[in-house]
Amino acid sequence: MNIKKILLDELPGFIDAIAASVAVIDLDGGKPDRVLACNCHFRRMLGIAATDGVGARLRNLLPGYARRDIHAQIEKCVRTVTPVEIVQALDLEGRTFWWRIAAQPILNGAREPGGVLLTCLEITEKIRLENELKTANSRFGAVIQSAYDGIVTVDRQQRIHLFNAAAEEMFGYSAEEIEGKLLNTLIPEKYHDRHGQHLENFTTSPIASRQMSERGGRIFGLAKDGTEFPIEISIAKITVDGATEFTALIRDISERAKLIDELKRQALIDLLTGLPNRRSFYEQAVHQIALARRHERPLSVLMIDLDRFKRINDTRGHPAGDLVLKAMASAGQHILRRSDIFARLGGEEFAVLLPETDEERAIVIAERLRQAV
Repeated sequence: MNIKKILLDELPGFIDAIAASVAVIDLDGGKPDRVLACNCHFRRMLGIAATDGVGARLRNLLPGYARRDIHAQIEKCVRTVTPVEIVQALDLEGRTFWWRIAAQPILNGAREPGGVLLTCLEITEKIRLENELKTANSRFGAVIQSAYDGIVTVDRQQRIHLFNAAAEEMFGYSAEEIEGKLLNTLIPEKYHDRHGQHLENFTTSPIASRQMSERGGRIFGLAKDGTEFPIEISIAKITVDGATEFTALIRDISERAKLIDELKRQALIDLLTGLPNRRSFYEQAVHQIALARRHERPLSVLMIDLDRFKRINDTRGHPAGDLVLKAMASAGQHILRRSDIFARLGGEEFAVLLPETDEERAIVIAERLRQAV
């Protein structure tokens, strides 16, 4: 029995009962020719009338922009005697619909293709969601890569999975060479144990994000060239496919740290002489006095006032007075030991803290200072 007769006599009722868009295509020299059978869904897919379709040439039913690709895939199906899939967009009534068209060869008694069965499923919503996901991923990637701060993501085993452009600039590694390596690669060795414990504690904590800090000091990163630099870190944990991941927002605070250190130094130093100021002297004196009492060791203090300093300022001007103060500071630094604390309390007043020094020795040092000035 001829395949065409079987199809023409028995398939129309069966095909019409199928919910998907279905058509059976005759072949002419291995190429798609006429539609032997099709259901209402196939007609709707192509926007043709209920009376059209069967007996028409497939190429005349397809829009010009899709004809070549669909014919080529059907010919491939016939040539290889294997099913093929085509994802094709079709415009209908001012809208674009996406279809997955599966072409299946129909074999005759000689086990050769005598026709092709087309089964078509609309996948417009799936394509829309995929495109939205691609757009979201593209937007997310652009934000990550253009961020001013370094962004690093690691898994539960602390292996790096994401390393943005700012992190590359900050640490000196490219994403290709650092991804897959342990996070400890970016942390000075002396902090490895503590960092591992901090991360483990954060893993079990109900808190989803936090600012990381190092007790008693700063957090440091380790660059590829071995340079350690101060950083500020905010870390968050998320669950991806059931696995916990950690994303750190990292900022290089080297310039800020330098400024803070300089401000702290200036807060404790007399800018004219470079000696410790009153605040610094008192802080160190409290500590030294406590040590001397605890260990029952001698400690002396010298209070120094420059005679007739006001007259110098009044008669020769403040620049001359500044030179006198600097001369006093220089003399003291040359005479005193490194363990001694020499400070300018303000104006022409100076003080010296002498650890491990009894009164007799303190008088000798005081006289040497007086003669030097």
